[in-house]
Amino acid sequence: MSENKSRDLLPLLVMLESVEKILLYAKGFQTAKDFLWAEDQLRFNASLLLLSNVGENAGKISESTRTVYPTFPWKQVRGLRNRIAHDYTGIDFEMVFDIIQNHIPPLKTAIEVIVKEGLGNGFFDKNECEAAQNSLFYRHIDFKRLM
Repeated sequence: MSENKSRDLLPLLVMLESVEKILLYAKGFQTAKDFLWAEDQLRFNASLLLLSNVGENAGKISESTRTVYPTFPWKQVRGLRNRIAHDYTGIDFEMVFDIIQNHIPPLKTAIEVIVKEGLGNGFFDKNECEAAQNSLFYRHIDFKRLM
């Protein structure tokens, strides 16, 4: 974890990109079982990796940013990452689907708020955000909502 909040932008953007992909992969599924078995578990497994990625990058966020946003579920996001990483085959697919359906959309909004406020108050470098916008990696992020 960094102590310099100016370094928080890229991990937050990685989190946002991961969340956007999770929502894309789960779009249109009505049941956890359908999501689990879609394309021989391809979407489910990709989503698990992305959920883990969200948690990994949440751990890179500075303590000062975490303090400014105490309602963000920092501990839960990291905890899910640890559970996926250490008990991959024991993950409850219905729990994962519930998280994707009910907790990822508000998490996306919360990440967007942190980025937008950080850019607005000068804590984050707008040039760094513009460079990310031009990267192929961050192609699922709606940067217009952030800047």
